[in-house]
Amino acid sequence: MRRIAVPLFIVLSISCSGAEERGAEAASLTPSFPVASPQTRDVVIEREYVADVRAAKHAEIRARFRGTLESVAIDEGQPVKAGQTLFTIGARVREQELEVARAAKMGAEAELQAAELELKNTQLLADKNVVSTAELSRAQSKIKLLRAKVEEAKAAAGRAGVEVDRARIRAPFDGVVDRIPRKAGSAIGEDELLTTVTDAREILAYFAIAEREYLELLKQPGSKPERVTLKLADGSTFAEVGQIDAIGSEIDADTGTIAYRARFPNRDGLLKHGSSGKVVLSTTLRGALVVPQKSTFEVQGIVYVFALDAQNVPHARKIEIQERVDDAYVISGGIGAKDRFVVEGVQKIKDGVRIEVRAATATAATPAPSRG
Repeated sequence: MRRIAVPLFIVLSISCSGAEERGAEAASLTPSFPVASPQTRDVVIEREYVADVRAAKHAEIRARFRGTLESVAIDEGQPVKAGQTLFTIGARVREQELEVARAAKMGAEAELQAAELELKNTQLLADKNVVSTAELSRAQSKIKLLRAKVEEAKAAAGRAGVEVDRARIRAPFDGVVDRIPRKAGSAIGEDELLTTVTDAREILAYFAIAEREYLELLKQPGSKPERVTLKLADGSTFAEVGQIDAIGSEIDADTGTIAYRARFPNRDGLLKHGSSGKVVLSTTLRGALVVPQKSTFEVQGIVYVFALDAQNVPHARKIEIQERVDDAYVISGGIGAKDRFVVEGVQKIKDGVRIEVRAATATAATPAPSRG
């Protein structure tokens, strides 16, 4: 077989050329990842709490004693004024008792007047030594007795007047009457519920907050949320904005919560006593650091991002989560505003293995403004 001699410089040239091609090919196969720094922006945080909605004024109207329901002066759903008569129970009997008491008082007063005249005459006779001092003392004692009798009669008449007033059940405030289950002529038991009167021009929403969230709210300026709204049963938001006007004095040992009360104007009367809804407390975190949730991964309940060093080498770094807002996290520690992290593809990265980097797109680096 005939051998062909190949010059050495050709062999070296081919070898170098192949190495360069393999290096370029390997470089072209190294994936690149979008990289960004945490976004700094104001974030609105919304927290929802199931609320028990009550009218600011709501009273149960109950019978004060047993008797016959003589009259019903109002109808269901009717607006009433404070002091307006709603029901009468046994009023006729008590009015007669009042007349008897008044007559007894007048009789006692007449007896007292007669005794006072008699005392004057006795006094004149005693001054002339016509009657003894004992007789004068008896006349004076009779005056004291009759004065006590008059006072007793006055008290009895006053008590009878109170009973007459109790027989006429009146509205405690302006409001609207609810159902009236018993009709005129019915026998009524003592303390039986006759109806309710509600003034819902303002409503109160009662809800409970966990102790941890209560402490967080205390750190907000003024110790109150910036905005208080009410989400209704159909998912819509009540048009009026409310305010927190009362906070409980104790932490419930069983639930670990504290009671709150929010007050809302209800000028249109949309909300009713007993409505259901959710109180929404809105607060704003100023200058918060935000990272997309897709840039994170979790190991045993701890959240990490891949942060880059100066040589573009990614390293898993634990971050502290302050709030979750839809598809992003508000962070309170772990990385700073100038640190860089991998935005997408974290599942393809190995800790400590250098990567190619590229600037993240606006949509990748900037979570959409949202509320949690």
